[in-house]
Amino acid sequence: MWVVWRQQRSIVIAFALLAVAVSAWVLIMGLNEQTLWREFLSAPCKGEFGGPTASNAKFCEGLQSSVSSSGKLNQVVLGIGVAFAPLFGLILGVNAVAQEIEQKTIRLAWTQSGSRVRWLMNKYLASVVSLVVILAPLCWLFSWWVGASHDAARITQKVFAISGFVEVACGIFCFALVVVVGLFVRRPGWSLAVGVVLFAAIFLGFTTQVLPSLGSPSVVVMQSTQLGEGSSSGFYSSGGAPANSWPLSTGYEPKTEKGVPSTSVINQGTNDMYHCAISETPPLSESYCAQHLGLTRVQLYIPGNQFWTLQSFEGGFYLIGAALLAALSLFAVRRATA
Repeated sequence: MWVVWRQQRSIVIAFALLAVAVSAWVLIMGLNEQTLWREFLSAPCKGEFGGPTASNAKFCEGLQSSVSSSGKLNQVVLGIGVAFAPLFGLILGVNAVAQEIEQKTIRLAWTQSGSRVRWLMNKYLASVVSLVVILAPLCWLFSWWVGASHDAARITQKVFAISGFVEVACGIFCFALVVVVGLFVRRPGWSLAVGVVLFAAIFLGFTTQVLPSLGSPSVVVMQSTQLGEGSSSGFYSSGGAPANSWPLSTGYEPKTEKGVPSTSVINQGTNDMYHCAISETPPLSESYCAQHLGLTRVQLYIPGNQFWTLQSFEGGFYLIGAALLAALSLFAVRRATA
């Protein structure tokens, strides 16, 4: 175990220092945004654009501008938050196996008294502990920042990956993934490249295609008049889905529809509206077509109270995937050549 730690300590120390620097920067940004948002959401502005009265309009417009300007680097924070854990796990994984294979140091390790399985298990133990110790506090800080910055509702795709414990699960998954890749590719550079591509494909596929279908959606009738407002989860247009929810899609459903409509029902209603609007020249109005066809404009969304359920699904997916990859690597290492 001591040998394993010596091999990876430079990587762990480097990421630990980077985590401290990132934490300090995110904390300063978050405190500034939190202060401005608190003032904007309290009297006299109360989150309204321009203020509730003409006398407060100029003050509230200036405050709103300050709130918007304070978040100009939020995308950078999001990028760092999403990339930090996977990159940490990938580099640790490359160092654990592919690097040793290329440098031939694996021959010494595999000819000692301990078994190959025990050697790899020590790698997993040391690396997973390092990942958890560094990533867990960072996860908490990014989760706090999401609320402090009001950049988006924590359940939305934009900030979901850095709003809970998914970062830790992603780091562990990436480590296990590149360990398996390294056993077959056997080159550090190529192992890292393949790991990045595979994880990016899995992450984007799960986030965009699988995760939305795991929630239980609700439906709300879209109001004819929508107003821009500030809320506890950022700026949004009132008159539709709640501010702290994850809007999925907007379309039309029959007025006779009961409960939450399916996607096919909304798509059919939306197509009918489109064909009605273009059937005449000039095009017919939306209100006329909706009344003529008996349709209502609605929006599907996932309520904010399902956040931890979805976190459990995604985090569990990566942890189970990591466990399966670890089992595969422990099987493969017994048959690998030095």
